[in-house]
Amino acid sequence: MKKRNGFFSFSIVTVALLALSLSLTAASLAWKHFQMARTYEETVRLTYLAESALHEGWDQLCRHPDDFLQGRPIPVPQAEGLAFQGEQLSARCRYQPAGAVAGGFLKAQAAVPDSAVQQTCGLRFEVRADEQGRPVLHRCQYVN
Repeated sequence: MKKRNGFFSFSIVTVALLALSLSLTAASLAWKHFQMARTYEETVRLTYLAESALHEGWDQLCRHPDDFLQGRPIPVPQAEGLAFQGEQLSARCRYQPAGAVAGGFLKAQAAVPDSAVQQTCGLRFEVRADEQGRPVLHRCQYVN
């Protein structure tokens, strides 16, 4: 009867455990990379939505500045039509009539509350009165 060597069995089990550990590590890293790619895709999408809402909000603010300079939310229905279910869009104007130059800030925000990812962008502007005393927006500057 042959005497069996336990070292050979131990080596095979050790190599199998190392291969299993390596495959689990690779799967974990692949999952993390996939999650990062999904977060990046969501961030890019929310940036696009925020800038779309900012553009639409700016158009509405230029057309009807008296309505929105008081801080009322600016409706952005076209940009909201681009959003998926669960994504939130908002555009809001903050105006300060006092100071050396009257000015304000238009901020647009896109967010997904479930993942806590949000993107904002904004425009700084100055407000001057025209000949009839209506506010006119000047010197627009993009702020990201």
